[in-house]
Amino acid sequence: MEQSTALAARVDHWARVRPLLVDGLLAGLIWLVFGLLSVLVGGLTGLVVASATILPLAVRRRWPTAVLAWSVAIFVIQLGVLPIPLPGNIAQALVIFTVAAHVASLPVRLCALGTALAGSLAAGFRWSTEPEYTRNALVIAAFLAIFAGLIWLIGNVVRGRETNTRALREAYAKLAESQRQRERFLAQRERVAAAREIHDIVAHSLTVVIVQADGAEYAAEHAQPWDRTDARTVLATIARTARTALSEVRDVIDVLRDPEAADDPAGSSVGLADLGQLVAAVRAAGLPVEVHADPAVFEETPAAVGFAVLRVVREALTNVLKHAGAQATARVVVEREPAAVRVHVEDDGVGRDDGVAPAGPGHGLAGMRERLRALDGVVLAGPRPSGGFGVEATIPVAARSARR
Repeated sequence: MEQSTALAARVDHWARVRPLLVDGLLAGLIWLVFGLLSVLVGGLTGLVVASATILPLAVRRRWPTAVLAWSVAIFVIQLGVLPIPLPGNIAQALVIFTVAAHVASLPVRLCALGTALAGSLAAGFRWSTEPEYTRNALVIAAFLAIFAGLIWLIGNVVRGRETNTRALREAYAKLAESQRQRERFLAQRERVAAAREIHDIVAHSLTVVIVQADGAEYAAEHAQPWDRTDARTVLATIARTARTALSEVRDVIDVLRDPEAADDPAGSSVGLADLGQLVAAVRAAGLPVEVHADPAVFEETPAAVGFAVLRVVREALTNVLKHAGAQATARVVVEREPAAVRVHVEDDGVGRDDGVAPAGPGHGLAGMRERLRALDGVVLAGPRPSGGFGVEATIPVAARSARR
């Protein structure tokens, strides 16, 4: 059954893309059958009239109105020269069907119907015979009119089906284009999210590396004597930070290659230990950090919330390292509330002169806000009245679905 349906669909497609060829073959076939039979009925005159009626069917769908006018003219001539119908008159029924099925103008279609009815009446009186001439004429006219009307109605039904099919094809094309646009949008959003993640990872790691390298350079130049233990500690911190950054960047790339990995519960969990490692790296860079974190934040909330907390703390501490000054200290508080998680990161450094954090999509606090927006969270940031800078993030626990 499926093979038959597929074959019919292929044949229909082939016929649609070659209308002139199909109509030419149809006209030739009708002429071979009904045109030649007209010789038996009307002789040579019947053959000429039938040929003039049938052969224009080869262009019936290209010029339906012109073929209709030609068919009417030939039929009038036939009524004048022949007192009998011809087998070739079947072509005129096909012309009526063509106009009804392929002409969009309602007046033209109604004209075709009116012409067919008038022709039916004229043919009835022309082809009627005695002894009951009038009765026979009306019977013939009624039969031809009913036949022509049915052909006209079938053509209109086909035209409606073609119109609906065309509308469905256009709607499908629009749907396909909308789907492609959605896929492009999702791909763009994935790239933006990856760029934001990589920015945060690289910015934090390079900040730690730069602080360590600057400290080591200063110590190498001014400290007497050079302490190998301190040098080894600095280099170990730099290496550890670089390896961690490389691993996290690879994780982001893996998620881009396999988006389903981002939804894997086994690979998408963070805990208090991750926060501890982050703070330890910042402390190793020379920034004293005080931490108060509720373990329930990571144990009793979705993984997406835990990741968001970690990202907020990392971005805030990175900004402290870059902008707070050499003598600054930081304080991190992560609290679990009934309906949300709150993150406070404060420092007592000098901060920026203008008190404004860097802006721009995917950078600094703007990237943090974008990330939390996916979880219905908000971020407030600005200078503290007592000095320094503060960041406060609120993340609903019952957040809508978000990406890692």
